[in-house]
Amino acid sequence: MGGTAIYQRARLAGKRLRRLREKLGLTLREVAFASGQVAARRRNPAFKIVASRLHEIEVRGATPSIYRLYCLACIYQHDLRKILRWYGVELDRRP
Repeated sequence: MGGTAIYQRARLAGKRLRRLREKLGLTLREVAFASGQVAARRRNPAFKIVASRLHEIEVRGATPSIYRLYCLACIYQHDLRKILRWYGVELDRRP
């Protein structure tokens, strides 16, 4: 898969994440705050997502780390496997 296709997949995934957030009525800042709570509970700052980075994920197609994807799945109460599939990661399929 070429770089453009990967970028387009990430942009589409970001749009889907934004729809989930908006459906829940959450703002970027509220998600950032919630991610800080997850990071504190896990004692790992890698889970924290600042509002500007979430915007980049949703709008510009930035690819989040596995920690941030896990955090978003928790906050949005959405299946992590499904979110990973949006990024082309299928855990049940071997390369």
